[in-house]
Amino acid sequence: MHEIKFGTDGWRAKIAEGFTFENLKRVVDAFASYVLSKNKHPEIIIGYDFRFLSDKYSAFAAELLKNYGFKVYVFYKAVHTPLVSFTIVRKKLDSGIMITSSHNPYSYNGFKIKNRFGAGASKEETRAVEALITKGAVPKAKKNGNIIQINMDDEYVKAVRKAVDINAVKKSGMKIVLDNMYGSGAGYMEKILGNYRGLTVIHGSRDPLFGGINPEPIRKNLLELENSVKELKASIGIAIDGDGDRMAFVDDKGRYIPTHKALVLLLLHYVKNRKMKFKFVKTIAGTSLLNKIAGEYGIELLETPVGFKHIGDLIIKDKATIGGEESGGVGFGCFLPERDGIVGNLLLLEFLAKEGKPVSKVLASLDKKYGKYEYDRVDIKFRESQRKMIVKKSDGLEKIGIIAGKKIRSASRLDGVKYILADNEWVLFRFSGTEPLLRIYSEAPTMKRVRENLDFGRNLIK
Repeated sequence: MHEIKFGTDGWRAKIAEGFTFENLKRVVDAFASYVLSKNKHPEIIIGYDFRFLSDKYSAFAAELLKNYGFKVYVFYKAVHTPLVSFTIVRKKLDSGIMITSSHNPYSYNGFKIKNRFGAGASKEETRAVEALITKGAVPKAKKNGNIIQINMDDEYVKAVRKAVDINAVKKSGMKIVLDNMYGSGAGYMEKILGNYRGLTVIHGSRDPLFGGINPEPIRKNLLELENSVKELKASIGIAIDGDGDRMAFVDDKGRYIPTHKALVLLLLHYVKNRKMKFKFVKTIAGTSLLNKIAGEYGIELLETPVGFKHIGDLIIKDKATIGGEESGGVGFGCFLPERDGIVGNLLLLEFLAKEGKPVSKVLASLDKKYGKYEYDRVDIKFRESQRKMIVKKSDGLEKIGIIAGKKIRSASRLDGVKYILADNEWVLFRFSGTEPLLRIYSEAPTMKRVRENLDFGRNLIK
């Protein structure tokens, strides 16, 4: 029987191999058993993305839950993941499900659980569901369940317009290129900006193969966005991932900018323009520049393991919190304790509108003031039999004391193992929670040093 494990953001598996209707039933049965143990008359929402069979998986899950006595809300079409979280909060539901595999390859699908706050399920909650899957829990059939179709688009658009100064963006006259990456977030930005003439959209239609790329907003998947910005002489290029909860951007020179810099710009926006008291949360894989700027302005900065649900937990506790992860997920306590790529991108546009400068000049001024912070990541596939060897090699570097010629000053094991090196550099080794991948991250003042650190990691594992 296929083993089902929840990673940092849900259960994911290859369609027709691990992600089958049979396994989905096991997950839905366990989820239903867990929810019914807390509430005998639960109300939930189910959403689905543009992936192959997502609509069928969603309908299958809805019918199962209806038969267990759930009041199940479903959308009239494919939606982006933030709309599931928004609907839970707006309609005060018990929880939600999103059928998506987010940024994973087209051959995958997945099952995300959102709690009553609209945030990702905690580790304790997903472990409880996993235990019920192992146990083979199946709730008793009931006759009081029903399925209700809803449309929350207008409410969402209205709420986002209230959270962001859309007029400032429009008045700036910025020429924007939006890459929807063939994902289910298509259409929302266009509605929010109200047919803004300065907006050009690419990859806005459904393609379950995502144009032959992974719908992850990293540079190798955004080359067409870079080219579009250059050809159109646009002010900025922005992107959202396959289920609309992550953001990325390309500057006015057509250069992909690591999403770390988006977090830096958003932090500065709240300090300089929004002028409000807030806390900022980053993951262990986030840029050290955030720590530097937060310290300069007296902003409390917290650090979590990788996975937005850790950030979401802190936002739930304090709504005056903003949180962001290195992969482009950003959440704002004043809106939702969950990632929203559309809101994140719009607030970035709001910042640039208030600054009145090209984003390349804003970034150049940061480099001049704080020095350069370059970053990259590599993913290495491995066999499960290699895991112990990888852990042993990556976790034992303190004994050697040097990585790529730089002295190790300290180490953190908050998530994987992160080595702080001399000269403002660091290297992080951690396993993916959803795929057989070792992720190696590095930050340094030059790309040359970043590559040397990553090459050291690659060679160590070889």
